Order: sequence, then structure tokens, then C-alpha cells
Amino acid sequence: MSVFVAWMPDEDALDALRALCDAVDGALAPGLRPKWRKREQFHMTLRYLGEDAPADLAPLSAALAAVAARHARIALAFDRTERWKRDELLVARTAPSAPLDALFADIERAVCACGFGAQPPQKTPHITLAYAPRGGRIAAEADAAARAALPFAATLGRIAVASTVRGGYDMPAWWPLDDRADAAVDGAALPR
Repeated sequence: MSVFVAWMPDEDALDALRALCDAVDGALAPGLRPKWRKREQFHMTLRYLGEDAPADLAPLSAALAAVAARHARIALAFDRTERWKRDELLVARTAPSAPLDALFADIERAVCACGFGAQPPQKTPHITLAYAPRGGRIAAEADAAARAALPFAATLGRIAVASTVRGGYDMPAWWPLDDRADAAVDGAALPR
């Protein structure tokens, strides 16, 4: 089980991501189709924490709540796809964003203050869309097909602690970014 700080896209962003995947999938030859992530698996990792959740989430929760209170919602522009790891992985990338960079840096400081080891800064904010079949590659045709469904906008409006569970993620805690109206929402009401 992996545990991480994440942005879980809202319904509009999930629709745009699914449309992007469908556009690429429809343009690829049947033998070249990758394994697409499911709708409930789309997320942006903001900071990897480890393989196990801390025994006491309270210090991390307090630190991340403070981070969320310091940041306004962030407009994201997904403007390209890239094939990574020798074309074995297809990701959607965001345009450069100073507010997103600041959020990454603030999260890093907060989790380090809670005893997690330092990590290099996140230089490539992305959402994984698909994996190539074992031993396969994602074809270059994916790039041209993706351009038809790009760009699309999304809003990073909350951060969460998430952990992998079969077929998706569990979010034991989450916090809205600079939006007091959402502060009383129970994390259990979020889509899983």
C-alpha cells in the first residue's frame, strides 16, 4: 500500500481526463492500446510518503491543514501528454505554475517537519493516464491524438492523504485550499 499527499480531480476534471484517454485510445491500432487507468485511479501525487500510513496521522493532518489554509485554489492547465520510461507510460502534464510550485514546496516543508525524509522537488506535475502492455510501448500516434482533446483546465481545490486500495484510493483525511465553505465537509463524502 502506497501512502501519499494528492490532488484527487473533481468530476469535471475526471470527465476531461476520460475524454483525453478516449481520444487517444480511438486513434491507436488495436494491438497498440495501452492499459488505461480507471476513472477512480486518476490523481496527481503531490508528495509520496511511504508504503505504510503513519501510526498517528494527527501531526501530519495538522501540518497539511495549515498548508491548505495558506494556499488559494490553483488553476491547472493540462496542455500536453508525454510518453515516459521509454514510451511505457503516458501522462497528462500541466503547464508551468508558480502557485503549484509553491504548494509542492510548502507540502515538502510540512511533511519533513513531521519526520518524513526530504525528497527532491516535484518537477513534473502530472496524472498518469496509461501503461503500455508488458514489454510494449505506447505508440507515437498517442501524441497527435491527444492534441485533439487538449488543452483542458482544472482546479486544484483540496489536498488529501491517500493510500492505495484495490481498484482505487482511500482518503482518510483531506483539506480544502482557501475555501472556508468546504471546511465542514466530511472526507467520507468524497468519491472513492
